[in-house]
Amino acid sequence: MAEESSGGGVPEAVASPLGEAGAVDERRVYEIGYLLVPSIVESDVPGEVTALHDLLDKEGVGLISEEFPKFRTLAYEMRKHVGGAWENYGNGYFGWMKFEGKGEQAKHIDEELRRVPNLLRYLIVKSIREHTLVGARPPRQNGPRVKREAPADAPQSAPVSEAELDKSIEKLIAD
Repeated sequence: MAEESSGGGVPEAVASPLGEAGAVDERRVYEIGYLLVPSIVESDVPGEVTALHDLLDKEGVGLISEEFPKFRTLAYEMRKHVGGAWENYGNGYFGWMKFEGKGEQAKHIDEELRRVPNLLRYLIVKSIREHTLVGARPPRQNGPRVKREAPADAPQSAPVSEAELDKSIEKLIAD
């Protein structure tokens, strides 16, 4: 529980979604997953990533690892208010960065990311230092499934009568 300062009843440590109360000085590993708007020219994407690096450097956190943004089709359309109108986006550049810092630093980074105009969405989560990448799922097959045939050289079994099947089952149960 947060303790109150002697000044005016204001808590010294306030709980935030990025850290627990009283633990703002503890260094943790965080990960930022971000989606850049697809209207960025592909040659300008490195500049956007550099701007994100500069933001992390300004806050004094240590970059652990990252993946450069790749153009992806989104599972659903997202909207963003741009220049006085709503824009719909069906794809974007997805990338991530993992860094180590204090809870207050992560909070400041969150506040700065809200001001980046070319970010469609982002998410900051507590993470672990180890590599946590999970491979992409195989694409879904739309349409009828194809039945696989047995190999041509597979031995063919003779049909079994119901009586023979019953005898085999009885023998297995008796043993």
